[in-house]
Amino acid sequence: MNATFTKAVCYQVEAVCVTPLRTCGADGDTELVLRNWQGIPMIQGSSLAGAMRGWLEKTHGAVLANQLFGSQEQAGHLVISDAMFQKDTKMETRPRLRIDAATGSAAAGGKFDVAHISTGERFHFSLTWLGDEAAISEASAVEQMLSAMQNGEIRLGAQKSNGFGHVSLSVKKRVFDLQEEKDREAWLKDSADGAPIELPELKGGNEVIFTLFGHTDSVLVKGAAAEQADDGSYVRNLQEAGQPVIPGSSIKGVIRARASMIAKWKGLPDSAMDDIFGRESGKEDNGVAGRLRFEDCRMSSDETQKITRLRINRFTGGVIRQGLFREEPVCSKVSLRITAPADCPVGCGLLVYALRDLGLNLVNLGSGDAIGRGRISTDSIRIEIPNGKAASITFDEDRNCTVKDPSGLIAGWLRELEVRG
Repeated sequence: MNATFTKAVCYQVEAVCVTPLRTCGADGDTELVLRNWQGIPMIQGSSLAGAMRGWLEKTHGAVLANQLFGSQEQAGHLVISDAMFQKDTKMETRPRLRIDAATGSAAAGGKFDVAHISTGERFHFSLTWLGDEAAISEASAVEQMLSAMQNGEIRLGAQKSNGFGHVSLSVKKRVFDLQEEKDREAWLKDSADGAPIELPELKGGNEVIFTLFGHTDSVLVKGAAAEQADDGSYVRNLQEAGQPVIPGSSIKGVIRARASMIAKWKGLPDSAMDDIFGRESGKEDNGVAGRLRFEDCRMSSDETQKITRLRINRFTGGVIRQGLFREEPVCSKVSLRITAPADCPVGCGLLVYALRDLGLNLVNLGSGDAIGRGRISTDSIRIEIPNGKAASITFDEDRNCTVKDPSGLIAGWLRELEVRG
């Protein structure tokens, strides 16, 4: 009888959360993360496999994906373990708000909290390829998938379009030749003490990266109730791992609202926005996954100021009793990063217009628009794609903008937007 496999390649992976990571169970409870029977946070191996297989099918085709992950006709060559966090892994919670698309305001009962694993937390998992000498080249595809995970093209868990799920990896590899007695003994003892490897450089890629650079003098994203300090209570900016952030979900909400307005001006159907930004599941279907990814904007905590304000009774014009409160907006450099697929010209065109309007101070981020908060003094918007093409929009002190588009990227997207409208 022939051996099922004669070669084994084991990858031991330690991962660090570069961004928040949301792992959840089938019950959909947003205030909990998935844990095993011991109460330790985890990511199921099936979730890891699904994320990696989706990327591999898109970039290398279904044949290789079926060979590694299996299909109804054949068994796969790759075994993926659950990913386990540390027992004392730190959790954080962010407030969210569902918006009624028809009115542009908060939906009834739309306020909820989302729990996630904090940035900087660690977990580990393993990948084991099993096969023979003739098929061992498949292991290179495993390393390509790990490289894609390292570079943020493969995201883990939920809330991927809001910037969650990017991890940094350290990988050890060991190859077992099971026709050798020494390797057979190590295999039976489950000894996978491999050597560290450098992951390969990714080739190609089909994403467009939009990055806005600037600074803000007063931005406040309210993340919780007022906190108590020695000099009184105050509301600070939402934080992630102790650092002020503008959540990717907040940036996405602002950009989507502006893009929706522009889409109506251009005569685009409502379904176009769902195809680009996604839509939650409803009674009729399971929703639509968004095609854009919005990263958190991390800000400096060095320049914050506590500002005292008064709540006014709108009927009397006087001060509401116990209406004194304090807020802590942030002054910081900002860098907003948004990723779009290169095969989505309408989405890229809408992003160009919406980011331009953000740079022109026609829209704001966070709360306090009526008192001038959330304005971004934008220096430039840089647009890049993997094949080397690039474009930029720069702003002067008077908010005049200049477009540099030597490759015709922006012009092509805007033409497509006009044709679809």
